[in-house]
Amino acid sequence: MPPQTGRKVIFDTNIYVHAIQEGPGSKEYELLRGSLPSTYLSSVVSAELNVGAIDSVGIRLIHQFVSQSERVGRVVTPTHGSWNEAGRILARIRKEQPEYRSKVPALFNDVLIVLCALQIGATVCTTDEQDFGLLRRYRRFDLGLVGG
Repeated sequence: MPPQTGRKVIFDTNIYVHAIQEGPGSKEYELLRGSLPSTYLSSVVSAELNVGAIDSVGIRLIHQFVSQSERVGRVVTPTHGSWNEAGRILARIRKEQPEYRSKVPALFNDVLIVLCALQIGATVCTTDEQDFGLLRRYRRFDLGLVGG
């Protein structure tokens, strides 16, 4: 379910990727467009988007979006405390649920996105129910799921 109107929101990278790949008319594109007044960009998502931008069009799109977010003061960066809390959360998952041991490194960015959202009281919006559902068992946060 998408975030409530007017509520601060941080979108996971997968929402942006789907919107870019599917273009105007996709539910992710419309969700992003409709949420602009309350959208914040996690610097973690920004980094992930830059990693995935491999052609000149993608690089330009990401640069424009990130620059615009910076200009309006809507970028959230994990604090030192957030990095430490991320490590503690992932250590607990590793200890309490050994079946996820190999997945812990892949969860690092997701937990940082969650902690960015908590810094500003935002909802995390994603299509990744499994990973963010797991993180939610260890740290309560508002989660908006976009169905596939």
